[in-house]
Amino acid sequence: MQKQGPLRYLLYFLVLALLTLPEYYLPLLQQAFPALQARVLGGSFERVDYPRFWPQKWLTGGYQDQFEKARRNRSPIAPFAVRHRNQLLRDVFGDSGAPRVVYGENDYFYAIEYCQAFAGMDYIGRAAIEAKVQQLQRIQELLGPQGPKLLVLLPPGKPRVLPENLPPFYRERRADSTNWQVFSDLLEGSGVPFMNFDFLIRKKEAFPYPIYPQFGLHWNYYGATVAADSMRQKIGQLLGKELPAMDYQQAIPLRDSLMGTDKELLYGANIQREPPARPMPYPVIKYRQDSLTHLPKALIVGDSYYKIWYDYGIQAGLFHPESSFWYYYGTIYPPQGGQHAQSLPILEETRRRDIILLPHAEINLNNFGFGYLDRLEGALREGG
Repeated sequence: MQKQGPLRYLLYFLVLALLTLPEYYLPLLQQAFPALQARVLGGSFERVDYPRFWPQKWLTGGYQDQFEKARRNRSPIAPFAVRHRNQLLRDVFGDSGAPRVVYGENDYFYAIEYCQAFAGMDYIGRAAIEAKVQQLQRIQELLGPQGPKLLVLLPPGKPRVLPENLPPFYRERRADSTNWQVFSDLLEGSGVPFMNFDFLIRKKEAFPYPIYPQFGLHWNYYGATVAADSMRQKIGQLLGKELPAMDYQQAIPLRDSLMGTDKELLYGANIQREPPARPMPYPVIKYRQDSLTHLPKALIVGDSYYKIWYDYGIQAGLFHPESSFWYYYGTIYPPQGGQHAQSLPILEETRRRDIILLPHAEINLNNFGFGYLDRLEGALREGG
């Protein structure tokens, strides 16, 4: 009987080590047995490294805090634990364990910041929006009739297009005083050209295919194509020239194997069992040109709604090769030798274009222009 004591304690510590130290043995098991390998968690995570030991850091508690964060961040068991927790929250409470994801009705996923914008929770006030519209008017005047045209693009968020599938908390809080609505109202009589793509809301039942995805954050590829075609026509009117035609209407294939941004919220939800996906359309666009076709030189200062257009080849199909997309007035597409947009001469880059596009999602209207308009107005006043 006395010999069972040490064995019992040995087994106790072995079980304790198996439960608390998986990072030391699980990678070896996953390598030996591929079935144990977990999918990488979706979303954006900052990598946390294990800290170097310093006495002062130990005494202040900084070492312990960083060690614990690194252990959680790099633990091989984290994907299993996170997905199990998130699935449990969804099944039992209908809640999301992911910070950005909101579960709507009929297995529709929404991003919380777009729900808040739909409810007017990020409304900056009419006076602030009036100031931005007046700035656009001043810049338009300073650029002059021979300068590049301005075109503001305000794509509606998914909750605005598909409010019927929102959770009741947000559906019942639909607001008229939102940044998107007030920007649209004030731009209407300002003389500054703009598009808010409200036909996607008014005519959504008339479209033969879905225009916003079940699991996506932005418009789907069909909705993006329809919106781009309407933008193409608007630019042609502003410049008095014909842009390449977009042919995409014939027999658009539907796929239940979703592509790219059509599943970004599902990817970020990090759940174990994915709901059945509604098939989404993926148009193949053909651009037709003739001797009268014009490819305008465009400068685009915008966000991820336009990034979908860029990635889908719409910029390459409609605009001159010298066109440039400044993502959040930072990263440049196509890349220019690693340069940052704010390092370029703003007057020269602006004046050599035919048109300046300003696409802004609803959630970015509280930072309209991303600093570009402020710098441009200052440069126009100083340099003329």
